[in-house]
Amino acid sequence: MYLLYQRRRRVSATEYTYVEDTNLFGCNKGWIPYLLQQSLNENASEPFPWHLDSSEITRQLEEDANTHGGNTLIIDLKPRNPKKLSLYEIRDIWGYSANGWTPLMLHLRGLLVDVDPSKRKVDRSHFSVPDSKIRHPIFSFLHVREGTVREGRIQGVWVPPRASPTNSALLWPDAFRYFASEAEKILTK
Repeated sequence: MYLLYQRRRRVSATEYTYVEDTNLFGCNKGWIPYLLQQSLNENASEPFPWHLDSSEITRQLEEDANTHGGNTLIIDLKPRNPKKLSLYEIRDIWGYSANGWTPLMLHLRGLLVDVDPSKRKVDRSHFSVPDSKIRHPIFSFLHVREGTVREGRIQGVWVPPRASPTNSALLWPDAFRYFASEAEKILTK
């Protein structure tokens, strides 16, 4: 489940307020293809490595009237588990668009990781996380099928595959080298 939150920095913590459920994928309503399209120039074409950094994601969300004040994207990793609240903030998104599809690498921050809401009295609609409790960095890999970049435009439907035991993102050498070099930059900050 993907969520839009408003993030506010406090002295030694970050406060999060739920705004609405949202979509990361899909060429019509998905934030990833929408944000990527805003950054493309007419020469962008596959094979095309790209990066949406946290400041660009925040800026675009804040400028978009449809976000209703939301400025960060959150993944609820276990939305149907009432005893484990797992919320991860998306900081960066990298993609490698080639051959009609796009593997993705997400840089995440673990805000609430397997927290039992009844024991910690956490309200998912409004919570604060001390800087010392944020788990960072975390990386996740996935892919969208029928989604790429050609001649400066988003092409295809930009949807993830249906659930199956083989949903892993296959990384060919060029895509793997790109993701590994970008992850190393985060790890050495």
